[in-house]
Amino acid sequence: MKLSKPMIEVFTQVAHGKNTRESLSQSLHKSQNWITEIILDLEKEGFIKKQRDYKIKGSRLIIEIANTYHALKLKELSFEYLKMPLEDLMANSKILFLASVSEDWASTNVATQVSSISKYAIDKYRPQLKNRGVIMQKGDLYKINEKAWPLLKEFIIAYKNYSTIKGNVKWKYQNEILFEIDNEDLIQGSLTGFAKYKEYGVLVRVISALCKLPASKISKEEIFVHSLFEVDNPRTLHLALTFYLKNKLKYEKILPIAMKYGKYTMFENFAKLLSIKENKIKLEALPTFDREDFMRIAHMYGVKNV
Repeated sequence: MKLSKPMIEVFTQVAHGKNTRESLSQSLHKSQNWITEIILDLEKEGFIKKQRDYKIKGSRLIIEIANTYHALKLKELSFEYLKMPLEDLMANSKILFLASVSEDWASTNVATQVSSISKYAIDKYRPQLKNRGVIMQKGDLYKINEKAWPLLKEFIIAYKNYSTIKGNVKWKYQNEILFEIDNEDLIQGSLTGFAKYKEYGVLVRVISALCKLPASKISKEEIFVHSLFEVDNPRTLHLALTFYLKNKLKYEKILPIAMKYGKYTMFENFAKLLSIKENKIKLEALPTFDREDFMRIAHMYGVKNV
């Protein structure tokens, strides 16, 4: 993710009708060479596209907003907040911090690890973001205030997850990506999630599978958190609970990983299920828990005393 102040300024001008290097140069009082460099950055990040208008003598280069989801969302933002300089909210490292807390609550430590931004830098601009209502605080946790800034949250998640990879992107941050495939020919990097459960005593037959790039050795804790992206019905919830108990996973080791992948709330409620006595219950971000079916699946895999 790269979104500098000049990139936001040029994009905003394009969104408002300045569609040539000449008009952008005049509007921003910058050289055409400077404009060209910024356009290349915007094009690389999927924000704009260029094409030749052959109706104009000399085949002038026309600059347009790209048809990517994040580009269209940024265009919406530029019209929604006409009088607010967006670069003050999300230029440079701010966009990386906001991306790290865009999907759910995360601590400053986790945000620092994910974004590679220093705690000093985050502490410096965090008060400004909080005062403007861009982020919310709960203890030592932070997340984007989606009620006050819903469009900003949509844009940042769309931009964070932007990829041209063949597969369904579940989560992405810079070079790390989790994506779903439904064909073995599309496997890249390392398999994870339910597809790896069998190596830890819980065989799950999958139609689709999760992959992680870049390829790396993935811990059982990471495999579990990745599988939360596949938990979408009672059966998959019960399989995840079975894996968690069978492999004696520890709450303290899972929590920061869950924060990293935007699964804090889901995991917190998942952990609550381990002490709930109701036969059926539905908690936020989780499918309905059915104790009888869970016990059946747990016993099938040798997990007892549940």
